Amino acid sequence: MSGSRPRSLSGSCAGPSGPRLRVAFVSERADFFGGGQRSLLDLATALAAARGGGFCEPVVIVPERGPLPDALEARGIACELLPLPSWRAALLAGPRACAGLMALARRRRIDLLHSDAPRAALYAGLAARLTGRRHVLHLRSSRPASPPSERLLLALCDRAIAVSRATAGRSNAVKGSAKVRVVPTGLPPIVHLDRESARDRLGLPRAGFLVGVIGRLEPDKGGDDAIAALPSIRRVHDDAGLVFLGAPPDGDQHVKALRSLASALGIQDAVRFAGERAEVAPLLTAFDLVLHPSRHEALPRVLIESLFAGVPVVASEVGGVPELIESGRCGLLVPPRDPQALGAAAAMLAGDPELRRRFGDQGRDRARELFSIDAMVRRILDVYEEILPTSAAAAAGWRSDLPLSSGEKGR
Repeated sequence: MSGSRPRSLSGSCAGPSGPRLRVAFVSERADFFGGGQRSLLDLATALAAARGGGFCEPVVIVPERGPLPDALEARGIACELLPLPSWRAALLAGPRACAGLMALARRRRIDLLHSDAPRAALYAGLAARLTGRRHVLHLRSSRPASPPSERLLLALCDRAIAVSRATAGRSNAVKGSAKVRVVPTGLPPIVHLDRESARDRLGLPRAGFLVGVIGRLEPDKGGDDAIAALPSIRRVHDDAGLVFLGAPPDGDQHVKALRSLASALGIQDAVRFAGERAEVAPLLTAFDLVLHPSRHEALPRVLIESLFAGVPVVASEVGGVPELIESGRCGLLVPPRDPQALGAAAAMLAGDPELRRRFGDQGRDRARELFSIDAMVRRILDVYEEILPTSAAAAAGWRSDLPLSSGEKGR
């Protein structure tokens, strides 16, 4: 197989007869490295199922086999294999891959390409421009690319979707662009395990006060601050434990550093590394409290999951986190890189079960109101409708203000 020629992973590209909106999602990853890939899975699934399944025909372009295309195909979403090499590293392979993406767009009669990372956005933007399609760039990071790269990516898209207001202000180029629309991430309904079942699934003791730190074990996630905060929590609950739930980066030097810090503080037996789980959201009910001392964030998915689970949060006030967590209503916000403030806030919540219950209830209500999958899909369709030619939208027979499903009453 040529590295620049797309290969279908799901059989024929021919769909049922009748007009459809055809969207190609272009991803440069085939794994679930972060929340962005899970959000792509959710969005493609929701669009495919919207209005009885005859409204939108998504296809997802991935560079290789992996957990993401496996999950998509299990839900009936078509995938195509097309590696997207670095243009700097592959001056010949890059143009061939772009030509392959253009051919795919024509063959599948794609109306719109939707990318969510810089490399994918470069290929999707060029392919869209050269074939007369529309391109939407999804900005999921609060950290900007270089100023020239930011300007180039914006020039190659018709609209940019920022997951938070913080992301929409991440650089002068993005902040000043009329193409940018803010659409917060939304999640589909989650079936949570009860507390004891969730702890059993994670191999954790049923009794005791447990604090979770969810996400990849990377230095920027502030795991060292969480460990430094644990003694303050243990002064309120002497049986309190800290559980890291997530995959380490390649190699284990950071994990070794975290273990060393726990040992230096004399709490090594109270700190557990539970590893990675394919589905974390249903298990968050195992925790009495979630800490999120990250140094930068766009709109962390795990905090939306925590809100839906009714688990109160203590988090760093960075990036889009304040757009999720109303401090004093569903959690508490503290300055980043401040383990003393983190520990004091967590200890206060640890010692007040009624406040934790109230924060959990209010957080769940907030998540249902603002961060549902239907709310996100409606707003993304609004963006699509802004840029699709009137004739294409009319031919597809859709409007973004129509109900997504027969049971939905609309906005």
